Amino acid sequence: MAEDRAGKLFVVVLMLWTIQLPSADAVFYRRRPESKVVLEGKDTSLSCSFNDLSSDDVVSWQGPPADTIISSGRKVSVLYDRHSIVGDALQGEYNLRVRGAQVEDSGDYRCSTPSVRAAADVTLTVVVPMVGPPDITGAELPLTAGDELLLRCRSRGGYPPPRLTWYNGTHQFGSEDTASNDEGGSVTLELFTARVSKWDDGANFTCVADQGFPTIVKPRAASRILRVDYPPTVSVPSPSIHAREGQSVNLTCYVDSNPKATVTWRKLGDRLPREGIQRERSLQIVKVSKYDSGVYHCEADNRILPVGVGSIRLEVFYPPSIDSTLNDKASVMYGHNDFSLNCFADGNPKPQIRWQRKDTSLYWENPLRFHRVRYDVEGTYQCVATSDGFPVVTKDVELDVLGKPQVEAASPQVSTNQGDVARFYCDVIGDPLPEKVTWLWRNKNGVESVLLDTNNGIAIVEKIVGKMKTTTLSIDHVTGDDEGIYICKATNIFSSDQREIRLTVKESRTSIIAIISVSVAVIVMATVSVVGVFVAKRKGWICADDKHGTPALSPTRSVPPLPKYGRKPGHGTNDSGVEDLEMQEMDGTLKPRPPPRVDKDWTSIGLSYPRLAHSNTLPPYSTVERHRPDGQDPRLSASIQEEESIPVVVQVEPPAPPPKDKKKRWKRRGEDGGMHGQQPGGSSGVRNHHQADNVLNEIQAESL
Repeated sequence: MAEDRAGKLFVVVLMLWTIQLPSADAVFYRRRPESKVVLEGKDTSLSCSFNDLSSDDVVSWQGPPADTIISSGRKVSVLYDRHSIVGDALQGEYNLRVRGAQVEDSGDYRCSTPSVRAAADVTLTVVVPMVGPPDITGAELPLTAGDELLLRCRSRGGYPPPRLTWYNGTHQFGSEDTASNDEGGSVTLELFTARVSKWDDGANFTCVADQGFPTIVKPRAASRILRVDYPPTVSVPSPSIHAREGQSVNLTCYVDSNPKATVTWRKLGDRLPREGIQRERSLQIVKVSKYDSGVYHCEADNRILPVGVGSIRLEVFYPPSIDSTLNDKASVMYGHNDFSLNCFADGNPKPQIRWQRKDTSLYWENPLRFHRVRYDVEGTYQCVATSDGFPVVTKDVELDVLGKPQVEAASPQVSTNQGDVARFYCDVIGDPLPEKVTWLWRNKNGVESVLLDTNNGIAIVEKIVGKMKTTTLSIDHVTGDDEGIYICKATNIFSSDQREIRLTVKESRTSIIAIISVSVAVIVMATVSVVGVFVAKRKGWICADDKHGTPALSPTRSVPPLPKYGRKPGHGTNDSGVEDLEMQEMDGTLKPRPPPRVDKDWTSIGLSYPRLAHSNTLPPYSTVERHRPDGQDPRLSASIQEEESIPVVVQVEPPAPPPKDKKKRWKRRGEDGGMHGQQPGGSSGVRNHHQADNVLNEIQAESL
């Protein structure tokens, strides 16, 4: 039965919710009105706009006083001469503008239309500034310690009424209860204390009046400095003084009173020494003797009871000693500012107190001050009290620094070659020392990941040395993908610290050498092919065609062993160890120079220069081709021959000997700087290939 009722209730709620859902073309707020605060006399506007308004929809504004209708559509009631409707009506904007806002304009406003059931309500607040800061009455005259204190703060106008708050210095004092006053709408707040003390002397009590809108009108404040008279309080810096006989002693006491007190010295049970000189807060004994030992009283009186009294005990021939209030161990937090260790000692004479770091020669004055506590100040310090004629007295104080860890990296950037091992180092100091140091990697995309000590090339080693932990991260066979930021992070119970190290991977020299070696190997292979074909032609293995057009190879002479030829200065070997052919520059073109034939006449030499790209296709070229009447380009013949790969028998006619006046016409490459500057297409480009071949034959004959 209960389940049926629950089901029926759910259906009813669902139907009601469905009925209230607006259709796709229903009117709705495009911009709902918002509450505003405006200063009195300033103009302001309350925004209101709708979507999908029809011609039958009427937008109206209602407001103070008594929720009166201000406007209907764009027409404004004559009672609101400072109000108007602004905005684009076609866009559904019906903004209410108020000129010279007054206090009576403050209140709740509503922008509505019959098509929208939930009307929007806003509040307009018109602020009237206070006439001035609040007034404070009470405690115009000094009080005496123990009296009660009553201060009254009263605001001066303003709307809305301000909220009053009392402050003692910068701290809030008392409650914020306010009581309205009918006279002028002022607000009053009292401050009451049943008993004041000397610590209230000079206290600054401030009353702050705040209307709650600091951006419109700033808070106003008034202060009263309290004057309190209190009886004297005497303090003695050295309650026990020791001096050698014959020395001068100065007994001193400090008096705190208001008003100033008169100080009188007395010796308990005796009279003051004849050599004693009283100077307000001190009693000087020019020449002390053993009879001057005893208790001395410093009495201070300012006519406010009770009288202040301080005592000093004078002892003679007392060795130095360090006050037992100095603990053997002091703990301080890391980063604490202005921490100090104070050592007290008395003796005869008054000992000199200094601080020394144990097992060092460094001394500091007392008290020992640390402007900023770091882990490097941790250690054992000695309070050293020295007095002439007595042994030195020391006391060890172990300074223990506690706090968050401190991480230091060996270098902010690590650079290594590709394929090498990258190592990162960082040192961690902390108390307590972190149990584990975490390494993280932030890649080039800014994504961080935790690095673990695994077998995939990442190794993390931690080592504890004293109170410091050293950790090392090693990455084998680094590549460019390993570049990024490596973070060394340590955490203990207090906090955490981290350092970032950037890894830069340089291209490996091995990769560069491999590329150069491959390039040299290609050149050497082409060069060796040229040498082989050239030697074959020199030894008599000449390609020939028979009468029927069938190509054949026929040896015309015996093949002697290939002579070794020396290298010229300036020509080395490539990285593969294979000697390259000597190259000569001819009119801007480099061609291989064949080895000399010392056993043959120069007229029986036929020259052939194959293309380096394919060593198995050797286009013929000889001295006969230089005299072709048709002027056919030998390079064209070479390209055709390369495609067909058909050897041709060439009959070589012995050329005439070169003239001897041209014997030293050409220089080797590198000997004449002018030869290097010639390029194809320059002045040397006028010469054709036949001229270049003539010159090369002349050089060959010259070498023979």
